[in-house]
Amino acid sequence: MYHASGIRPRYPQPMPPVDHPEDDLIGLRPIDFSTNEVSVEDRFDAWRTVHSAAFDLTPSQDNRNFRGRHRTWDLGGMAFQTFESDGLRFAGLAEQTKRDPLDHWVISLFVNGRCTIGDSKVLLENVSGIPHLTALGDPFHGEITAGKAHLLYIPRDTCRETAHLLDAASLTLLQDGMGGIFADYMLSLESRMPQLQQDDLAELVAATRALLLAAIAPSPDRLEEAGALINHALLERARQCVQDNLQNPALDVNFILRGLGVSRSRLYRLFEASGGIMHYIQKRRLLAAHKVLADPAGGRRIFEVAEDFCFNDAAEFSRAFRREFAYSPSDVRANRPRPIADRVHSDPHAKDLTDLLKRMQS
Repeated sequence: MYHASGIRPRYPQPMPPVDHPEDDLIGLRPIDFSTNEVSVEDRFDAWRTVHSAAFDLTPSQDNRNFRGRHRTWDLGGMAFQTFESDGLRFAGLAEQTKRDPLDHWVISLFVNGRCTIGDSKVLLENVSGIPHLTALGDPFHGEITAGKAHLLYIPRDTCRETAHLLDAASLTLLQDGMGGIFADYMLSLESRMPQLQQDDLAELVAATRALLLAAIAPSPDRLEEAGALINHALLERARQCVQDNLQNPALDVNFILRGLGVSRSRLYRLFEASGGIMHYIQKRRLLAAHKVLADPAGGRRIFEVAEDFCFNDAAEFSRAFRREFAYSPSDVRANRPRPIADRVHSDPHAKDLTDLLKRMQS
């Protein structure tokens, strides 16, 4: 399947150096990064590392003296980024790591340059002026030319009640009706960011969410039957049920069936792609336990963490943990960072893009 935006590309001019004096900033503090900050031979690797929480980046050509810069604002329930870079290839993380990739959506709008993105079934070729939506938790890959773009990162918790609509719209172009209005809105955000205050953010996120949902029109070929939407909604409810009950020993298939009111066979079909419902429950418990063990302020012993997440004993927990992550709970405890209180420099603001995106993860 092939979709094209139908707009002629505008090829970007070489990027001039742009300074953003801190004196010009009012209210929000952005996260800034430029490859000019590192040596020439390390520039692409630095850019790849900066975005490693969301994408796997590879060069599309000889990337010596690679140029890239981004400015990212933490909006509380979302993150808005403007970047300029040379051409590169990218891929999602869903098939490249055993850990869950970021559970976010990202809306991409290219100001200039062009992007090709797809998966095994869909190929989008997009140029400037048309937003497209991607679920970071799904497999995808693509390539961009040199250019400038705006990205809007949206964590699942911000739109959980309508997650099935966003999931269904992944890898689609928002080019009809309200899609053009949403593109204009994203273009306006860059100039408005420096004037925003913290008190403005809740209203901004709510307005952005409402406008985005108005712009999404799932294509007929992606939602051939109404049942697909129902399945998306049921799966989201089941995932939330699991997340809310990770420490509940009663959490099992029957528990979820009672909450959803669906048949056992339908529930099994919903979780086929996740390796089965019980496998999904254990994985979510292990990820939650990993977070507890890695917390520098945490003081619970490993067997207590195992009990908290409903493992029968520490040995069973350690075996499952090692199967999932290829290292032991003791390794996590031994390598966690010092508590924040012990650090010389502590900062309530995210220190970089990876830190910001991880903080947004539920």
